[in-house]
Amino acid sequence: MVKSVKSDNGSDFALTFVCAIVLRLVLILWSAHQDANFDVKYTDVDYIVYTDAAKHVVNGGSPYARATYRYPPILAVLLTPNVLIHEVYGKFLFSALDVVVGVLILKIGLLRGYHGRELKYALWTWLFNPFTCTISTRGSCESLTGVLMLLVVHSLLVGDIAKGAIAYGVVVHFRLYPIIHSLMFVAFLSKRDAVGDRNLFQEQQFKSLSWVTVQNVKFSIISALTFFGLSWVSFAKYGMEYLDESMLYHLRRTDHRHNFAPAFYGVYLDAHVQHDSALWLSHVKQISDLLASSALPMLSVVLLLGFLLAHDMPFALFAQTLAFVTFNKVCTAQYFVWWFMLLPLILPSLLKSHRRKHVIFSFSLWTITQLQWLAWAYSLEFKGMQVYRSLWIASLAFFGANIWFLVNIIDAYELVDVHGAFGRTKTE
Repeated sequence: MVKSVKSDNGSDFALTFVCAIVLRLVLILWSAHQDANFDVKYTDVDYIVYTDAAKHVVNGGSPYARATYRYPPILAVLLTPNVLIHEVYGKFLFSALDVVVGVLILKIGLLRGYHGRELKYALWTWLFNPFTCTISTRGSCESLTGVLMLLVVHSLLVGDIAKGAIAYGVVVHFRLYPIIHSLMFVAFLSKRDAVGDRNLFQEQQFKSLSWVTVQNVKFSIISALTFFGLSWVSFAKYGMEYLDESMLYHLRRTDHRHNFAPAFYGVYLDAHVQHDSALWLSHVKQISDLLASSALPMLSVVLLLGFLLAHDMPFALFAQTLAFVTFNKVCTAQYFVWWFMLLPLILPSLLKSHRRKHVIFSFSLWTITQLQWLAWAYSLEFKGMQVYRSLWIASLAFFGANIWFLVNIIDAYELVDVHGAFGRTKTE
């Protein structure tokens, strides 16, 4: 499949994918060495959680017998070869899915009219990004989310509504957060149906029902049946522990460690210094609590971006996801993968923009403030230093950098309108 996809200058992308595969194999081998010889382990602690959950499944028990397992049972089932064959199996699986994400980026890029060097750079942004390729080789399952999300994008762009709906139902079951895109998909399909004059309610008296289209009805029904079907099977097998751990937990989740969001500090203060009478501390807690309770403003921003940008579905997905991650009360490093996997789909248009320097500067600021946060987090986690106040200030700086990055991307981006059924592309 890789060899059949060629750029405009006649060279194919086979070598790019071979290098990406070799890089991930090397990192997997290195992970074994680092885990055995260094204090700071390469393997993500979540990978150990997945493997322990898979052991319980193999032994006929519940994956939720493993504390901190917060995923649907399907992940533990997929990783049973970690127990039956070898514990490194999951890393190979997630790394392979990493490469599949690259293939989907390439296919979507071609649909959007990208070619040559611009498409190559977009592909490299994913395949050779130090952050994304280490995430999978450390054992994080985010590449599975990436494959499913990009499969939704590709399917809808080519008009395969059923496949896109099934993929969407699966990814929402698996990760929940993609539910934020549901209304944007409705808007996108409505706009595309409008081009083909396939509106079910075209008469003037039914104008308020203009979004009830053939493709919207089909997409909504199939995705809902997929999601509820998988959820019902999981609930039938594991009952309330499935519902509580894989769904309800994420609604009440509060982390005061490994959390980039400024809201972490309010959680820490509640747990450790409730009786501190310092005036500055009460003000800090008020600010942190305000940030933690910002679900409604965050959802408002996310939904608004979806409606405004729906005719360019990949860009709408990117903007919504970045906004969601930025304003969420919990933000871990894996969350960045959610919008990193969408960035290559819009990168060529950003590179063409006359405001691309602003984007580069804002991303540099994003990187610097993240490194600052990591430095303080290292002092806390590995050296045991009480640097919560400094870490909170670093979180505020990183929060501001995320907002600035989003604003600059929206300002610089040149919209692309892809109506999909046959991959027709128009640059506005």
